[in-house]
Amino acid sequence: MSKMDSELMHAAGLPPSEAISFFRQKNLVPTERWGEVMNEAHARGFAVAGAAGQALLTDMKAAINSALTDGRTLQEFQRDFEQIAKTHKWDYNGSPGWRARIIYSTNLATAYSAGQFAQLDTDEARDIFPCWEYVHHECQHPRLDHLAWSGLVLRNDDPWWTTHYPPNGWRCHCTVRPVSRSEMKSRGLVVNKAPPLDLRPWRNPATGKTEMVPRGIDPSFAYNPGMAWKEKRLALEAAQPPLSPRSNVHLSRAAAMEQQADDIGKLLRPGALGSVNAGTLPESVKNGLGTLTDDVILSDDTLGKNRKHREITGDDYRALPEMISAPLVAKRDDDHNVLLISGRAGKLYRIVVKRTKSGKANFVQTFCRIYLKRAISQIKQGTIIAGSLDDLVNFEEK
Repeated sequence: MSKMDSELMHAAGLPPSEAISFFRQKNLVPTERWGEVMNEAHARGFAVAGAAGQALLTDMKAAINSALTDGRTLQEFQRDFEQIAKTHKWDYNGSPGWRARIIYSTNLATAYSAGQFAQLDTDEARDIFPCWEYVHHECQHPRLDHLAWSGLVLRNDDPWWTTHYPPNGWRCHCTVRPVSRSEMKSRGLVVNKAPPLDLRPWRNPATGKTEMVPRGIDPSFAYNPGMAWKEKRLALEAAQPPLSPRSNVHLSRAAAMEQQADDIGKLLRPGALGSVNAGTLPESVKNGLGTLTDDVILSDDTLGKNRKHREITGDDYRALPEMISAPLVAKRDDDHNVLLISGRAGKLYRIVVKRTKSGKANFVQTFCRIYLKRAISQIKQGTIIAGSLDDLVNFEEK
C-alpha cells in the first residue's frame, strides 16, 4: 500500500473482518456517470462511475476485496485495474493511475470506517468510550475544515457524526478515535459543541438537481458508512429474522444431517442473516480439539468471507454435514483449530473448524477445495486425531 493508505489503516486500529463484511455485502450497481449513486447508497451498493457492465463490476469488486483481505498494495491494484479495463474494453475517464487511486482509496477508507463504527456501536463500547475524537492525519494537501475539526471531542451519540464521520471527501485520511472517561480526565478534555453544518448548494451533474452539502465535505460523502450499513442490516432483519442454530440432539444421524443441510440452504438465500448448525464432529475429533460440544456452526459472516472460494457451490455447502461428520482424515492445527480433509464425488475439500476459548462452541472458519498432493503435505505437518494418512493417499481423485 502507499504510505498514506498504510497510515490510514493503522489509524483505524481494527482487524479487517468488519471492514471486509461491510464491503462484501454490497450489491453491484451499474452506472453511466458519476452522481447516479450518492451518499448512503454507497453503503449498500458497489458502484464505479461509468462502469455499466456486471462482469466489469464483478472483477473490479473482486480486486478491491483482494486489497482488503490480502493487503494488496495500490501498485498491485493499479495493475489489476489496467488489466480489468483492458479485458472489458472499458473506456473510462481520467488517467489509469489517478482513477485506480481514487477507486482504491475511497473503497478502503469507507470499508474501514464502517468496520470501526460497527465495533464502536456496541452497547459495551459506547459505555466504555462515551466520546469520540475527530483526528486529522498529516497529509500533503490538508483541507482547512478538516484541520479545524481535528481534536474535536463530541459525545458518541451526537448527530454531527451522522454526516461528519470520516472519510469526508476524496482521499480524506481523517479518522475517529474513541475516548474513555479516564482519558477525558487525564488529558483534560471536555465535550465540545458540534460545529454548524453550514449547508452549501451543489448541482448534481447526473440528475441536474441541487443538493445541499455541508461545508468541508465533498459531495456524496456527507453520510456515516457504518450507520448506513447498520440501517440496512436492521431492515433485512425486520424483513427476514436472523437464523439461529437448531438442536438435533433427539434426531437420528440421518435426520440430523438432513436438518443441517436444509438450514444451510436457508443461510445461502440472498439477504439471509444469522447462523446455523452445519455439522456434527466425530467423537475422536471432538476430543482431539478439546471442545465441549460436537456441533459446528456456520455464520453468515463466515459465509460472506468464504465467497472468495468461487469453486464452492451451493451443493457443496449443503454437503457440509456429511463431510464434517465423516472426514477422511483430521489433524489438530493448534489449541483452537482442527483441519478436516473430506472427499465428495472424487473431489477433496479442506474444512477448518475453530473452537471458542471456552470450548462451548465450534465454528466453520474455512471451506474450500484442495488437491491430493497439497492435502497430504498439510496432514503430514500435524498430529492426526481421526482417520489415517492411508485413507487420504488411497482416495481416488477425479
